Amino acid sequence: MGVQKITFDEASVSAKIDADIYHFLLSHEVGIFKNFKSSVSFTLANNIITFRDGYVSIYGRLLYIENNTQITITTDASRYGFVVLGINTTNNSATIYTKENALSYPSLTTTNLLNSDGLYELVLCAYTKTTSAVTLNNSYERLLITNHKDQISTLRSEMISRFYPRTHTPSLISSGVYRIGNLNSQILERSIIQVIIAGKTVVTFPGAQIFILVGSNASVNYRHNASDYTMHLFYENGNLTFTCGSTSHTITRIVLTTL
Repeated sequence: MGVQKITFDEASVSAKIDADIYHFLLSHEVGIFKNFKSSVSFTLANNIITFRDGYVSIYGRLLYIENNTQITITTDASRYGFVVLGINTTNNSATIYTKENALSYPSLTTTNLLNSDGLYELVLCAYTKTTSAVTLNNSYERLLITNHKDQISTLRSEMISRFYPRTHTPSLISSGVYRIGNLNSQILERSIIQVIIAGKTVVTFPGAQIFILVGSNASVNYRHNASDYTMHLFYENGNLTFTCGSTSHTITRIVLTTL
């Protein structure tokens, strides 16, 4: 017991300590490095799966998959299969192999290598096969690790998209009654709604107001042409209906800004 020097000259650092620190710096994620080198992409030809190069981290254990790494799939039966990268810290090994099952994709061994030694299996690709052909399952979601800069960029784009005002042209139901559809109640509840009447009066209210009362309805007071009116709101099955305070009022557009 005591202090072990790590980032010191002539210090001797074990692979386990190095891996623990990398795992922390990679936000405790396991997977293939996304958007770095070729991200271990893959192709299939003549029952041979070929991988392009890329890096992998499994509990901080870093591995490099070399370009043109190949594995042959034997078409001996109908199976669901994975090409797996398995690392075993018990015997310090790292190998690529297939795991198959008859009725569904096989289970994987995923030992928590922070706490103990053992085997961890990471899927590099998924496939199905028969006695005559192999088909890649490109919809299978592999575990990927994204760097923080890309994560921030993605989050920024999502935030900009979320807060960007969306303009709807309502459908006329009857005089003074309008409707917009294809709305998600959870998104609507987080939105600021602006109703433009006759192109000059703006009625603004929070979407959450619609859901305060049982029945998803509410009323909003507004002033138009020096007179006071009440607009009634009703939400049902993705449709939001606006009933103006006068049958002569026309709603020209509705703007939703989701928070």
